Amino acid sequence: MLDEGIKAKAIELAESIKGLGEYQEFLENEKLLKEDEVAQELLVEFQQKQQDFVTKQLSGEYDQDLLGELTELQSKLNARESVVRFIESYNRLLAVIGEVVDLISEKIELDIGEVYRR
Repeated sequence: MLDEGIKAKAIELAESIKGLGEYQEFLENEKLLKEDEVAQELLVEFQQKQQDFVTKQLSGEYDQDLLGELTELQSKLNARESVVRFIESYNRLLAVIGEVVDLISEKIELDIGEVYRR
């Protein structure tokens, strides 16, 4: 069970992160992405085709046409401003959280992020 003092500090840290400009920007870009109907349709289609591709690969089949469709869908997604802005804001938020994890790792002399880099 988590010590109440540690739990309170973790909640305080989470609240501080929620107050960051990077977090607010991420939320706004997430909202804009969800409102972009074209992007949402492309994402659903991409995920379905990606799942089909992986399923075929696992059964030993390689579908070049499906790979081409995935590449084309990826290009269409990358051309959507809402997608690009979402990804950029997500990466900025992750960078900030990564700095927090690195600082904690340094202070407790344990590389917390090591497990995620494997």
